Amino acid sequence: MNDTVAEDTLGQRIRRLRQERRMTLAQVAGQDFTRAFLNQVEMGKCYPSTRLLRVIAGRLGAPVDYLVDGSARLLEREVAVERARLALIKGDAKRALDTVQIALDERMSLGSDARLTAAEALLALGREEEAGRLLEAEEPLLREGGDRDRLRRIKEMRSGRKSVLDAAAHERLADRALREGHSWLALEHYRAGRVLREAAETA
Repeated sequence: MNDTVAEDTLGQRIRRLRQERRMTLAQVAGQDFTRAFLNQVEMGKCYPSTRLLRVIAGRLGAPVDYLVDGSARLLEREVAVERARLALIKGDAKRALDTVQIALDERMSLGSDARLTAAEALLALGREEEAGRLLEAEEPLLREGGDRDRLRRIKEMRSGRKSVLDAAAHERLADRALREGHSWLALEHYRAGRVLREAAETA
């Protein structure tokens, strides 16, 4: 008996979530693509673009990274990125760079965060050329996905400035992301806004 469990594909994860939420192909597709296209995705016969994947994830109420990856290793990489960002705040760029390596090849938002964190660490270490290459490769992907928040982060890195968003700014960005159909990005900003407000209340 084989104890190995085959890892779900992107299409299988989408179908499972859709069925768990009792949604039809038409409800997930909406006006953005056809039911036939979504059925092809679920069967593994085609792969959606970044934009359509975000639409699907938003309708299913799931992180894009879960749909793309879905395996247990994702949490480990998310933790690594957050630890690296914390190391940067503490001024330990070398540790940040070492910690984030595990997530650099990830796709979607987690991979972007990892690569931007690595670029920030490289800049702090005086390795501008390497940081520039990372940013130049990442920027077109973010533009394609309409990710204004991470594009702003790149702009700040290049200018040497860093703005700190307050709770109200995060909430405004969340509302805008929601209006534009970027549920995953809205969730990030809502969480950040809540954390900042809670911190202010307990201060």
